[in-house]
Amino acid sequence: MNDGGDGRGGLTGTVIRGVSLAGGGFLLGRVITLITFVVLARLVTPEELGQYTSGSVLVGFGLLLAGSGMLAALVHREDRIDEAASTATVATIGAGVILAALAVAVAPLIAAFFGSRTVGEVAAVSAGILFLQSARTVPNAILQRRFSFLRRLIVEPASILAFGIASIIATSQGLGVWGLVIGMYAQAVVDVALSWGLVQWRPRWRLVSFPMWRELVGYGRHVLAGTAIRRVGDQVPVFVAGGMLNQSSVGQLQYANRIVTTPYSLLVAGISYVVFPAFARIATDRERFKPALLRTLRWSSVVAMPMGLILAPLGEPLAVLVFGDRWSVAGQVTAAVCLFIPAQTIAAEIGEGFKGTGIPAKRTRVNAIGVFTGAAAMLALTPLIGLYGVGVGISVDATAGAAVAILLARGAMGIPVRAFLAAIAPAAAAAVVMIAVLFPLENLIVNAADRGTVLGLLLLTAEGLAGVAVYLLGLRLLAPGLGGELLGLVRVARQRPGKAVDVEGDEELLEDEGEPMLPG
Repeated sequence: MNDGGDGRGGLTGTVIRGVSLAGGGFLLGRVITLITFVVLARLVTPEELGQYTSGSVLVGFGLLLAGSGMLAALVHREDRIDEAASTATVATIGAGVILAALAVAVAPLIAAFFGSRTVGEVAAVSAGILFLQSARTVPNAILQRRFSFLRRLIVEPASILAFGIASIIATSQGLGVWGLVIGMYAQAVVDVALSWGLVQWRPRWRLVSFPMWRELVGYGRHVLAGTAIRRVGDQVPVFVAGGMLNQSSVGQLQYANRIVTTPYSLLVAGISYVVFPAFARIATDRERFKPALLRTLRWSSVVAMPMGLILAPLGEPLAVLVFGDRWSVAGQVTAAVCLFIPAQTIAAEIGEGFKGTGIPAKRTRVNAIGVFTGAAAMLALTPLIGLYGVGVGISVDATAGAAVAILLARGAMGIPVRAFLAAIAPAAAAAVVMIAVLFPLENLIVNAADRGTVLGLLLLTAEGLAGVAVYLLGLRLLAPGLGGELLGLVRVARQRPGKAVDVEGDEELLEDEGEPMLPG
């Protein structure tokens, strides 16, 4: 199995090109998803969407149990790849069968918790997704090891398109929540078929072994534990909203989640898909690893900070104008969740560093503390301020996780807190200035949601562009060196694949001269 080269000269260019390609493919998928949910907003009610979301909680949690640890173990592994991949194929598919059976058995409990027979039926019928999706784990890991972007460019957009077509046709025929379930199955079938079709590798059953399974589990169990805790945290808002409020609130929360996670997923999908295997290859060379992590964190923060904080003043009018008046509550929740994107990006970035250096247990602690803190906030605030309290709890979860990740990285990676703050601070300060301008502009002058759909969207777009201009000006004043650094990254990204970047240029991009200083 050919994993591609990892020479020092070309790794920076590979990572930058990879982030661009993976992000581009993911952007296409998010555009398709957005169009799908804009249409579905007119075809399904918040209650029907809530039933689908609540009934699908087992699917999301089961998928990570079936494959997330194995995927990370395969990407991180350096020897006996065919044996490892063949063994992982049997393990993940077997886990998918077992988990599907367990999901059917647990479905009545889900129905009892949410007080809805329909939710329980959705949970039982959706169990087959666990088997289908677990079968894609190994080809996905192989493609990621190769720095192949076929999954991002082809598989994900095609599977998302399958969901959109199937769910829109089914719900337009009056199938409601079951139309969404049909779409989910269409997406899973296309996903697993294309994954195996494009990987051009097949397992060799004679290589499957129990000792290899133990080696994979030895690394993957820490990743699995951290991912499992994170997945529980992702589902806590659903359980709180569904248990303490109602299914309509779960539906509103799902659309708020769609608004927030679309840009977040675009950012993190492009980074984590490429950065984790890159970090794994340079982890033993700490003189390269530390500045590479800080530089990646700095640039992801430059994008994530405005992407998240701009939702505080513009989230509610955006939801109303795009999805309709009945989703206005989703917009209010979106504003409360605005800290999720920048904070979770920081935690995820450092988490990839923990995984790459072979200490994924640190990532588990980050997720555990974040989930516990966020859940406590939701339970305390929801009785007082309703669904808005769930949104605040989501932001608290992500912020606590980011803070803990920085503190743990200080000891585990030898990177001082000051260096992390220097990487994050300019973008954070510029984003705060941006929302300080946008809040009075939207609420006192524009009021985009009251202007009609077309004019409102035009005004909202103008506000967004104004906010970006303010942000870039603030960033220019606080971190004037970023412009030159960006030009250097573009130069490396334009290098043809297979052509080595000169060592001097590569070192300039991967290694900072000393520790970065806080602005001012």
